[in-house]
Order: sequence, then C-alpha cells, then structure tokens
Amino acid sequence: MAPATRRSEDTRAKILDAAAAELSERGEAGMRIEHVARRAGCNKALVYRYFGDRETLVREALRAQFAARSAVLDVLPETLGDALSHWTRRTLDDPVFVRLILREALADTGEEPVDADYRTDYYTRQISMLRDWQADGAIAPELDVEMLFLALLAVITLPAMLPQVVRLATGLAPGSDAFDTRWNGFLDELAASIAVSNGPGRSGERVA
Repeated sequence: MAPATRRSEDTRAKILDAAAAELSERGEAGMRIEHVARRAGCNKALVYRYFGDRETLVREALRAQFAARSAVLDVLPETLGDALSHWTRRTLDDPVFVRLILREALADTGEEPVDADYRTDYYTRQISMLRDWQADGAIAPELDVEMLFLALLAVITLPAMLPQVVRLATGLAPGSDAFDTRWNGFLDELAASIAVSNGPGRSGERVA
C-alpha cells in the first residue's frame, strides 16, 4: 500500500473513531462535525471531504463499529458457554460501543435505526450461529432461537450496560477476576440448562 493511501485510510479511520466517540457521548442529535474534527485531529473541511455530509458520517461510523464486532464472530469459541464468556468480555472491553447503543436506545422513537439493513445482517448472523448450535444439540430443540438470542444478549451485555447494578448486587466489579470467575461459571451452567429439552422428547419429536 502506498504511503499516501495508508495515510488516507488512517485519517478516515480516525474520523470514524472520533465520530463514534462523539455519538456515544452526545447522541446523534448532539454530535457536531467540529467536535468530530477536533477529536480526530483534523479540520471540518477534511471530514466533509471524506464523508460528504453529517448523515453519511453517522451511518459510516455506526457501520464501522458493527463491522469490528462482526469480525469477532469469526473467532468465537466452539462451545456456547465459552462463546457467552468471550462475548461478555468483548462487550466490557468496548465501552464506546456500549454507550453508543444506550444513547441510541434512549432516543428511540420506533423509527428504523440508522443503517438498519446492515445491522440486521449482523444480528441475523448471530441467530444463525445459535441455530447451528441447536442443530448440534447444544440448544434444546423446542426453544425459539430468535427469542433466545434476545435473552442471551440481555445476559451478556448486562455487566457492561449496568455495572452499578452488578456492584450493588454482588459487591464485585464487572471485569474483575472475582467477578469473571463467578460469571463464567454461571454462563457455563446457563449453557448447559439451555441444552436440556423440556419438550415431549429430547430430539424434539412430536408426541401423538
């Protein structure tokens, strides 16, 4: 890659990171191009040169965040319990993304989110992984996989989304060694319970 091209890509990445940080702190309504430029170490004109307008910058900043998280799916552990532990840690280590999603949720009006199609594909991919685990017997056949995805998402994001609740309820700091030991043990037990069928047959067959 030519030095000029590398510099251009680095600058673009810095602008996207700065925009994501601004979105996480101020929300979409409060994000200002001048703040993004200052955080990225460039001027407003350069931001507009790369992205054209504010709406495009918001969309591309969100897409970059989801693309980075989607890449993590390529290296998830093979077992459901280990994957839940891994994803909890990944979420704890990504405070910008957590704050960004919380900001977006607080401002939600029921309208379609920014870049909805791309983000739907991101979640669909995770649901497909759960379907694969279900086909392999790691998830009980009678469970609604889409609803299970939402439930598991709530579980693994809670330590990052509500750290104060974790501290008040357990006396442990999310991400600490003591918390990780108890949390990962719980996730292993949760994964095992999800694999147990409560239906008429463990293979999911119907009973006349």
